[in-house]
Amino acid sequence: MASVERIQTELPLDSEEKNQTELPLGWRFVPTDQELIISYLTNKVFFRALPAKAIKEIDAMELYSVHPKVLVESISNEPEHYFFVRDHEYFYGEINKMKRVGDGIGYWRCIGKEDPVHDAEGNLRAFKIHSTYFSIIPKRMRTHWRLEVYRLVDIEPSTEDEEELHVGEWVVARITRGKDPRKQWF
Repeated sequence: MASVERIQTELPLDSEEKNQTELPLGWRFVPTDQELIISYLTNKVFFRALPAKAIKEIDAMELYSVHPKVLVESISNEPEHYFFVRDHEYFYGEINKMKRVGDGIGYWRCIGKEDPVHDAEGNLRAFKIHSTYFSIIPKRMRTHWRLEVYRLVDIEPSTEDEEELHVGEWVVARITRGKDPRKQWF
């Protein structure tokens, strides 16, 4: 009987990717606001291991360069999609009432003020801003696409190494595809 050797090839991964696990088959990623802030955004900012690879990284320019349908169509058919967004203006607390998308295909419009996000002990951990996508084609119409962007408040680093990190590099965005009364993907 011949012995069979199993050859395992691994691509070199950075330490963060080695510690992340995939979500089990059939599981949906539906975090609460607190889980999103404490388990994901805070860990991302301080280069700690994330509980799972469930959030895609993009630049703010990429987020606002294409229609939301284009951003999410290659990911999954889920109603909610999550992104770590790098270099987003909202980190600094600036709320731009309208953010144009691409070459005038539409725009995100901010609705309301910042909502605070508290942890289980009642401490303020982050702020959340809500936006709605409007399509310019055929006319300015509100669509079923929603965007929530979360930013951390000033938090105290737990180690001296964390003091040197730039907290402003990341925010988390949740894009939601709601029910469209017109049955179109606008």
